[in-house]
Amino acid sequence: MRRLQLIAHGEPLDVIKLNTVDEPALGPEDVLISMEAASINPSDFLLVRGMYAVKPILPFSLGAEGVGRIIKMGSQVDVNLKGRRVLILPSYEQGTWADQVVVPVRNTVSISDVADPLQLAMIGINPATAYLLMHRYVSLMPGDWIGQTAANSAMGQYIIALAKLAGVKTLNIVRREEAAKQVREFGGDRVVIQGDSLRKDIDEALGGKKLSLVLDILGGTPAGELAKSLKSGGSIVSYAFQDGYPALSPNFLFHNLSLHGFWLINWIRNAPAQRSKKFTKS
Repeated sequence: MRRLQLIAHGEPLDVIKLNTVDEPALGPEDVLISMEAASINPSDFLLVRGMYAVKPILPFSLGAEGVGRIIKMGSQVDVNLKGRRVLILPSYEQGTWADQVVVPVRNTVSISDVADPLQLAMIGINPATAYLLMHRYVSLMPGDWIGQTAANSAMGQYIIALAKLAGVKTLNIVRREEAAKQVREFGGDRVVIQGDSLRKDIDEALGGKKLSLVLDILGGTPAGELAKSLKSGGSIVSYAFQDGYPALSPNFLFHNLSLHGFWLINWIRNAPAQRSKKFTKS
């Protein structure tokens, strides 16, 4: 069994090693999965560099999400699962950057046999995060507006797609014209390029409307400027921190705004198993 393991914290090329290990014994509620695909996320490299909330005991098998087929199971696992393609929930209890991995069956969800495994491998983190960001903090109604930073990212695309389905309008901040063109093609309703006139451009894009929700991956000035356009009682949700925390003005106090931090792992760990499995299948 081969797996990519973290042997120390540092730069990925220096501290990730491909190791061959013996197949571990299966517990009664474990399954052995032959991996088909596993994704790479920015958070994986934060973990590698020692900058992530997960602080593993080393050596640590890397990889949070992926798909594969069950080839062996423990004594208490339904035998009908053998051969089934499953999504591995990104709980960091197992590393998916491997040719085979032992997983507690509670951390798996049966998934499509016919869809592209490269696409399936990516649905455990970003789509789930986008859905929860849009539904946990405010009750959005058709016609409401939300704002987001780094709108051309994978997360930005998911947020735009989900907003379209809900009839919600999106104000999207990007850093360059090429990215703005991409966001328009994704279906973003308004796109603003980050620059010296950001405040004015946001106001013009909204045309007097107010935001109900700001979703931020960057921090710093862009999130702070979006927050100035929130309606009273609106929410800012930070789900990453590339440029630090949002630069908030006194509006944060005067308009009863709320600032939330979101980390998907907390939701996975705290949500009832039936709820997380149902959500992932939906």
